[in-house]
Amino acid sequence: MKNTILKIGIILVAITIVVLGVFLVIAKTKKVKNPVATIVIEGYEKPIKIELDPQSAPNAVANFIKLANNGFYNDYKMTIAEKQLQADSSMEKAKLSNIKEYPESDFEYGIKADILSNGVKNYIKHKKGVITMPNESMGYYEDLVNTANSQFYILTEDVDSYNEIQAAFGKVIDGMDVLDKIAESRVEETNDENADATNEQAANTEQADSTEENSEEAPKNQIVIKSITVDTFGVDYGLPEYINYTDLMNKFYSRYYSGN
Repeated sequence: MKNTILKIGIILVAITIVVLGVFLVIAKTKKVKNPVATIVIEGYEKPIKIELDPQSAPNAVANFIKLANNGFYNDYKMTIAEKQLQADSSMEKAKLSNIKEYPESDFEYGIKADILSNGVKNYIKHKKGVITMPNESMGYYEDLVNTANSQFYILTEDVDSYNEIQAAFGKVIDGMDVLDKIAESRVEETNDENADATNEQAANTEQADSTEENSEEAPKNQIVIKSITVDTFGVDYGLPEYINYTDLMNKFYSRYYSGN
């Protein structure tokens, strides 16, 4: 009898170990969904969807999620540049209050750059469809690699020169056709009077139904982001690692331009 009970006990323990092992394997192999950003652009019915990569660029992703889901990018103007969509020069930098609910003091901030030279293993290459967070270092001043803020680029062509300088943090997974249409709509700015006349004639043809009195010509190569929202699938990515942008710039100018 005792032997029978002992055997049953051993079998139950073995079954328990196997079941627990299966659950552990499932838990470890179950992939957490990466956050997905939905970008709605004025004049385009279909949005652009971008899968963000928090493993490669945790600071850029956390920062982008906070800004987007707090409404910072609503009615956000962007410029169609030669190889990318980028923030319009009229757009202001974000402040700490745009990402943090109750900051002790409010200031423009910079975030730690998710790049290899800054100790972050980010291997995303700057190919077409990649979203990237620029900083003000331009690849020359290591002091300024942590100046990324709210501006971002969506590449319409490969830009290999950005590799290891800017923090790429995701890529387009749906809406590449929209990105192509936006890139194709770019007007080559020129001082040539004949070219200007041709562009003006084309614009007048497209807007034939509008009158001169109530029509207001949109700036060349400008698009408007109506909204950006990010689905995190229940994961809280927290706050990015940030610093005071003004303090950083003052130290930079003091070092390079004051001889200190």
